[in-house]
Amino acid sequence: MIDDILNKSFQYQGPSLEDLLKEKLEDSGLTKTQFEKLSGMERRSLDAILDKTSKQTDIIKLLKLAEFLEIDFNQALIVHFKDRPVEEIKELQSSMDITFINKFFDLKTLISLGFIAKNDSLEILKERICKFFDINSIYEYDRELNEAFYSRTKKSFSDKMKDFWIKSSYKYFELIDNPNEYKRQNLIDLIPKIKPYTQNVETGLFTVFQALYNIGVTIVFQPSLPKTQIRGATFLIKNKPCIVITDFNKNYATIWFALIHELHHVLFDLETIEKTNYHLSGEPDLFLIQEDKANEFASEYLFSSERMRYIEKMIHNKFMVEKFAKECQIHPCIIYSQYQWRQHEKGIDYWGAFKEHFPNIKGITKKLNVSNWDIESIKETALKIKELLTV
Repeated sequence: MIDDILNKSFQYQGPSLEDLLKEKLEDSGLTKTQFEKLSGMERRSLDAILDKTSKQTDIIKLLKLAEFLEIDFNQALIVHFKDRPVEEIKELQSSMDITFINKFFDLKTLISLGFIAKNDSLEILKERICKFFDINSIYEYDRELNEAFYSRTKKSFSDKMKDFWIKSSYKYFELIDNPNEYKRQNLIDLIPKIKPYTQNVETGLFTVFQALYNIGVTIVFQPSLPKTQIRGATFLIKNKPCIVITDFNKNYATIWFALIHELHHVLFDLETIEKTNYHLSGEPDLFLIQEDKANEFASEYLFSSERMRYIEKMIHNKFMVEKFAKECQIHPCIIYSQYQWRQHEKGIDYWGAFKEHFPNIKGITKKLNVSNWDIESIKETALKIKELLTV
């Protein structure tokens, strides 16, 4: 509201409050002195408002004046702030900026992520937000990004960090702007070829990302969002599927599972996702996209129930598991991971077992993790991602 008042004030070309008061006094037959007595305003206070010499605006007295003039208080503010001292406008603008940033950004979490520093000034915060999102004003974060992304749902997330995550992901994909055409049949043809790349810990995941980009499906990897269960997300931007994979649980097998899970959404849920532009996996879904089907698809694709029944009796025999994994063209940790999940469904806790068989993902994600929170600009990073994914 304050922003709107200031914008209208800068453009206002009508009569001043002093002109309006003179006209009103003439119409009512009152003198200025009589008005002062009736309103309880001293001449000095009234003149300070009329000739705009006061250092600070006395809102109560301005309200009294607006009542007498029979104009809306917001309109009185618009007229009043025309040609007010620059210092007061700056102070009001700063107050408005602080309120906006506090309303839309979880500063504590952003500090912990390295997005901002604890002692950043207001100007630095504004510059950081604008540069990161490639916007000219912090208010575009709410106006333009909401209009672009939440137009179909008419509502954004009340959770500040989730809203930040969704908008930043959307901005990445918008700026990457995959030029390749997406055809569902091309994805159906590619999916059977993905699994063997799980065996290549160093570059397998990235090679698959490149292959998917080449058929119009853009994949971006980024760290999981604090305080959420988001494992991945599927977006539909410019009628092309876009996927975010996170490092939730910091588990190599989980990353591959999340990728196949999201590809299921691309194959079977795009019509539903089109209504909202996005779907978050691991979080409650208002549009009731069935996660169980995507989970089953990913699980059976990576390592089927039939194969698990064969190997589970030998699960503690490292040699046999590795041999069978090679035959199935998958990394052994996927077998161990699937076994853990299936035991979990029976109420048996195996989460602490087989840790030595899971690759350390730090080196893997470092090569993919080009969309981290401490980057300078989404635009600059998006162009780097595009260059890396382009074969």
